[in-house]
Amino acid sequence: MTEKFSKDDIERQVFDLYYEVAEKIILAPEVVCFDEDKQEVTVMCDPPAVLRIERGDLRDTVLRWESDTFCQPNYHVAVLEPHRGFDFVRPSHVLGTSFSTKFGMAREARFEVAGPDLQEKYKNARGLDNDEIGGCGAPQPPTP
Repeated sequence: MTEKFSKDDIERQVFDLYYEVAEKIILAPEVVCFDEDKQEVTVMCDPPAVLRIERGDLRDTVLRWESDTFCQPNYHVAVLEPHRGFDFVRPSHVLGTSFSTKFGMAREARFEVAGPDLQEKYKNARGLDNDEIGGCGAPQPPTP
């Protein structure tokens, strides 16, 4: 099978998509985390987690080739609101839109950019630390 997209085409698209969401507040129903054994786990969040896409090293995370033909970007995140899905894990990143040189776009990112109200609310907010989000600790009782 011949390639539909060159690596250069994909890398341009990956960077363009990253710059559209960098430092934006997002709602993520799926977050990649690490458990107490430092194993990667994907947490499904219902309701979606409120996060901010953090700027990072583009070559190590955003431009992440899993193979010669498949690019799967990672966007590091800061947690902005506690979420029960993170009771026993440390949130790390969300997956950006992935691309294949053979097929083009393979999978759209599974998060959405939050509306203007949340963008304004969290414009200068710091990310929560692991104690505040429950990372690898016992679940916190719900507040009444």
